[in-house]
Amino acid sequence: MKLWFEKADPVWLQGLEKEKNIHAGFRAVLPMTGKNSAVLRLAGATIYRVFLNGEFIHHGPARGPHGFYRVDELDLSDRIKPGDNLIAVEVAGYNTNSFAYLNQPSFLQAEIRVDGNVAAATGGAGFKALRLPERIQKVERYSFQRPFMEAYRIAPRFDDWRNCIGAEFKCEECAVQPEKKLIPRGVAVPDFQIKTAIGVVAEGRVEYAEKPADTSGYWWMNPERREKLEAFMPEEFELDILRVYQACSFRAEPGASGADSWQILDMGINLTGFVRLRVSCDRTVRLLALFDEVLINGDIDLCRNSTLNLTCYELRPGSYTLESIDPYTFRYLKLVASGGAVTVHEAGLREYANPEASRAEFESGDPELNRLFEAGRETFRQNAVDLYMDCPGRERAGWLCDSFFTGRVEPLLCGNSGVERNFIGNFALPERFKDLPEGMLPMCYPSEHADGQHIPQWAMWLVLELEDYLLRTGDRSLIDRMEPKVSGLLDYFKVYENSDGLLEKMPGWNFIEWSKANELISDVNYPTNMLYARMLESAARLYGKNGLPEKARQIHWTVREQSFNGTFFTDNAVRDGSGVLKPSGESTEVCQYYAFFCGTAAPAEFSGLWKILREHFGSGRKTEGRYREVHPANAFIGYYLRMELLSRYGESARLLKEMKDCFLPMAQTTGTLWEHCDVRASCNHGFASYVCVLLMRHVLGITSVDESKRTVALRKKSAPVPCRGKIPVADGWIGVHRDRSGKAVSVSLPPQWRMTD
Repeated sequence: MKLWFEKADPVWLQGLEKEKNIHAGFRAVLPMTGKNSAVLRLAGATIYRVFLNGEFIHHGPARGPHGFYRVDELDLSDRIKPGDNLIAVEVAGYNTNSFAYLNQPSFLQAEIRVDGNVAAATGGAGFKALRLPERIQKVERYSFQRPFMEAYRIAPRFDDWRNCIGAEFKCEECAVQPEKKLIPRGVAVPDFQIKTAIGVVAEGRVEYAEKPADTSGYWWMNPERREKLEAFMPEEFELDILRVYQACSFRAEPGASGADSWQILDMGINLTGFVRLRVSCDRTVRLLALFDEVLINGDIDLCRNSTLNLTCYELRPGSYTLESIDPYTFRYLKLVASGGAVTVHEAGLREYANPEASRAEFESGDPELNRLFEAGRETFRQNAVDLYMDCPGRERAGWLCDSFFTGRVEPLLCGNSGVERNFIGNFALPERFKDLPEGMLPMCYPSEHADGQHIPQWAMWLVLELEDYLLRTGDRSLIDRMEPKVSGLLDYFKVYENSDGLLEKMPGWNFIEWSKANELISDVNYPTNMLYARMLESAARLYGKNGLPEKARQIHWTVREQSFNGTFFTDNAVRDGSGVLKPSGESTEVCQYYAFFCGTAAPAEFSGLWKILREHFGSGRKTEGRYREVHPANAFIGYYLRMELLSRYGESARLLKEMKDCFLPMAQTTGTLWEHCDVRASCNHGFASYVCVLLMRHVLGITSVDESKRTVALRKKSAPVPCRGKIPVADGWIGVHRDRSGKAVSVSLPPQWRMTD
């Protein structure tokens, strides 16, 4: 602790460190000359935001693993003013299981140093604490994967404690908490730009009904859900929210106005950040801010993505600046006023996004390719703030497998792998993961899996990512710190090897992809064993473990012998009544991609299958009806494996055409790239930013960048489209310019960098 804090202790409101959904404030008033140096260091659980003299300056912390907390260090020297300065920290302590945050006791540890001396410290002099009563504690969760929705009951000057030095408030007693293990933030401070809506999509008046005509599609009206909601929410607030929910399920008359009204605003593209409103009212009103990435039948559908996409406010007469403390994702923002008129002066969000993703440059003579690249960049910057996330809205979870693809994007856009270092480092630090079987790794982390749920295949993908990470960065120290985890994983899998050396009857949530493949997992699943062999090869190269290469070769051979039926690989084999293992006869498209990606098959040996895959599969095969006996793949991970294989085997023209067919509708609809090929789930998914890597490879022509060896490799020929681009590296830029032929190329490199084959 002394490394980070000289005097500060971790503290929390007396007796509430394990209470759910507590909102607390900590403030210190410091006299300054205006020429002082001033540094604020802080760590905490679960989330906090920082204000200086009423101005928002930071949100944190970067997420760390169980038992470890990342420290933010903020230099305030250029922001302080002569005289008294108010530093305020607003903290939400959740204490609940989720995929987004760990369930750990709440605390704040903060220290302000002025000219090198401690001027205020939690647990000592300078900071005062208060409980913030405006946030309603007993509410529904925002989603299964995240903590509580935000509902507030607010009166004018509710935020004086953080805006006004002379504000009156009740000081709360704090208790010092156990000492914390502290680690660096490790990543850049996010972008916090304010973005406002660009226009109104629709508006009308709220029409109430005693009961919706059809409630089957609205989960909040489901009796079980309603009972749960009523149990958690104060009666006088709950009834009004349900009434507005009913109103939101009906279309009102366009252009209507009045005391009870709604309005849908457009942000232009999907953005991620803190819902921000400046409003005023002359009587007590209820204001709901509903949001989503797309409109369904011209309206926001709260059922679409298994989330409660709204923040709720009960406002007394007055003027307010409202800003959520948790980040959300949306293109469309629907404001519903109930009980009186609300004047909206500003609506939008404060961004929460990676600040380095805009460094790379890409421009081609094809506007559609440019649009794809920018959609990929936007998807990455919203999903890579402190770790690699699957989506920045519904879950904010750091999923393995997704991260394998996102990890290839970061160095090309940002010029470093800082977020990936944090992401992998979170897995390295804990001695074990208490809720999981010995040796198994969490499917997403930092998160809680109290039910023991895990995806064994996703742990395999982490080993592949480790090898990729080492090749990208040369960071051997992190690889060595992960060695005990990889060894434990290898020991875990050994238990499930059958007499053929294949994994059989794997426990947990066996996940291949979102398709028929997930139903063909018993008893011996061949895509899993293909991936297992590839994992063993990576582990052997990383750690020189004897016997693993031969073991991998044997698995590849056995899978070929058992699974390949002469045309396609079969997904699984099942034991019959006498215990004999027999192929199921079922084949999926993604199984074929696993075979080539993992090295079980290669075009030279399986030329017939490769030709079928190349020419007759992909995103258009459903409409053409070919090979109907092979179940189609989904976007993740089937199409991504397909794109990687087309890239690997030089099918540039086919790859770019399929990318346009698949991704342009997404880019045109939300400006980001999606989890599926339709809007049933997240429309902003981190792995989808992989399109940036493919465009860099096949348009700009950059196939690899090795920071540790200072080398860059280029394709001899790229797509026949003029293009130029720049990739940031630690000591400068790699610049590439190609003419329309794709052959003539000029390259600029930083000093001591060189081209390689």
